[in-house]
Amino acid sequence: MNNTVAFIGLGAAACITAPAFAQDTHTSLTKQSVACMQEITAAMDKVTDEPGAAAAVETVKKVHEKLVDLGKRQLELPGATPQEQAQIAAQMVEIQKVSGELVKSLARLKKENLLTPDLQKALMNLQSVQTELAQASKDKAAQAEPFPKDAEGNTHETLLEKTVEEAKKLDKALANVKDAETSAAAEEQVKHYRAALLDIAKKQASLPPLTRNQQAKLMGTQQQLVEMMQPIIKHMAAVMLSPNATQNLKDSVKSLSELPREVQKIREEAAK
Repeated sequence: MNNTVAFIGLGAAACITAPAFAQDTHTSLTKQSVACMQEITAAMDKVTDEPGAAAAVETVKKVHEKLVDLGKRQLELPGATPQEQAQIAAQMVEIQKVSGELVKSLARLKKENLLTPDLQKALMNLQSVQTELAQASKDKAAQAEPFPKDAEGNTHETLLEKTVEEAKKLDKALANVKDAETSAAAEEQVKHYRAALLDIAKKQASLPPLTRNQQAKLMGTQQQLVEMMQPIIKHMAAVMLSPNATQNLKDSVKSLSELPREVQKIREEAAK
């Protein structure tokens, strides 16, 4: 259940896209993606019987189509400016809030035996949004301009790849928690992950905005990152519930909830 919520939230954040409409901006499309999440949560809250669950299935299917459309429209936009990147990061806080509300709604539906197979399937199918957008971006990726480098040779592409590697290390450390020793190792990895992602954010903020074709080229790696969130969130939840995990580790894991805000602050400073 929590995995489903994670995919919805990350999908809204990462897929934030038919030809581009004149009023489209990265910020407006991101806000619309957040609104899609809120629409799903509202639909779940209204379910009190099986006909209500069937109605929620139709809502989720419509939202699926909306997210694909928003993603495709974003592919038609130039790369996000530092200011837009900061505004998008701000939406991550709202996404986390909505995700928490959705967890509560799904827990209620499961407890009341209203989380029907059709509704579960519709929610899980939201995972395919990234796949659909990756397919739509292939032609643009083939036309991508070279990625500009900073003084250290970093590019948007290499920094995204580094993010994936850091996520893999975090996942492995959390999955291995079984006693005080592995808890200590995982705690160090959580701290390393936080520091690495803040460093990556600073370096990304110093680079020129991505062009639409460069964005398309990165879609596959972005999809990989989104898919990696499923096991990470699963292992984070397991750590928080485990009697074998130390309190220090649990506190470190909880502190990761502040990471989007910290990244947002970095981008806001860069946008000034």
